[in-house]
Amino acid sequence: MLPKGTVHLQLPGLNRICRRLRIDCAQAITGFEYRSAGGCQAVYDGFVVCEEFRDRVLDEWYREQVELQEKEDERRRKRIYGNWRRLIMGLCIRKKLKDRYNFDNM
Repeated sequence: MLPKGTVHLQLPGLNRICRRLRIDCAQAITGFEYRSAGGCQAVYDGFVVCEEFRDRVLDEWYREQVELQEKEDERRRKRIYGNWRRLIMGLCIRKKLKDRYNFDNM
C-alpha cells in the first residue's frame, strides 16, 4: 500500500538519480521472505517517489541510460580499433623481420 500522492517505480539505480536531483525517495518493501531458520527478511523492489516528481525522475533516468549506452559503445569501439591496430602492427613487424632476415619457414 502506497501513501497518497506517491508512485512505485521499479527502475535500477533510481536512488542515485533522486539524490542528484535532490528529490526524496525511499526503497519500496514489497513483502517478506521467510528463511528456514525462523527469521524473516524484507524484500525490496523499486523505489517510492512523490507523484509530482515522477516525470522528472523518469526523464532523467532514461537520459542516464542513453548516456551509459553511448559510453559502453565508445568503450567497445576503442577496444575493437585497438585490437585491429595490434593485429596490423604485428603483421607489419612480421613482414619486416621476414624481409630483413629472409625467413623461409614463415
